[in-house]
Amino acid sequence: MRTAPDAPRVGTENRNVAPSTAPWGYRELLVLAALGALCQIAGVAVVLALLGADGPDAAEVLLSQAHVAIPLQMAAWIPVLAYIAYVVSVRWRVPLRTGLAWLPMRGAPARYARLGLLLACGSLLASIAIGGEGQSTPMDAILADPDSLWAVVGFGVLVAPCVEELVFRGFLFGALERLHGRAVAVAATSALFAALHGGQYGWQAPKLAVLLAVGLVLGAVRSHSGSTIASTVVHTAYNAALLVFLGISLAGLG
Repeated sequence: MRTAPDAPRVGTENRNVAPSTAPWGYRELLVLAALGALCQIAGVAVVLALLGADGPDAAEVLLSQAHVAIPLQMAAWIPVLAYIAYVVSVRWRVPLRTGLAWLPMRGAPARYARLGLLLACGSLLASIAIGGEGQSTPMDAILADPDSLWAVVGFGVLVAPCVEELVFRGFLFGALERLHGRAVAVAATSALFAALHGGQYGWQAPKLAVLLAVGLVLGAVRSHSGSTIASTVVHTAYNAALLVFLGISLAGLG
């Protein structure tokens, strides 16, 4: 039976954020990446087979529909989260809350919510300043359907931030921080975060740059607070604000 080399020590108020002692390493991270990719590919293949469709063009059309893309993403996350739970709590015998840094925040939640709102405003301004907004992306196709907007809102506010923070700023961040330090953990998880969303935005460099900056802020919050709850609140407020701005824009166009 494997046990963690040292139990993480974090105060109830996180006044002194201790470096991560997450005992898992690159082997577990590579297995996680392979599992996630396999689940995504298998999910798309199953949907194409059920609908009698074939080819990359058909897959692109399907993934531009929220009622297909969102259930596929949620289904792919189930084995990923199950593997993380196994590694943390079964293989290494670390409590899930500790291993994934689901710990009390430093300061009031409203403080992090305000940061998420400011981050959304900043990302919109940066996107406008950098340019490239005239190019259509798969995400634009999803949001073009008013009926899809509510599904995107529910998923983007209630589900995605929590899962992504547990995976990126919890499981991945913990191992990378132990292996290479906080700076590398922040930078690496931010790059991976941007890459994960790259397909949704057509791999456009300006949008990826903005996503990288957003990831860096979320990573900095996780590093400073020692809590994925804190980064989840920021992430949730960020997504909510973006979707509100989008709704206002669509209402104005209508």
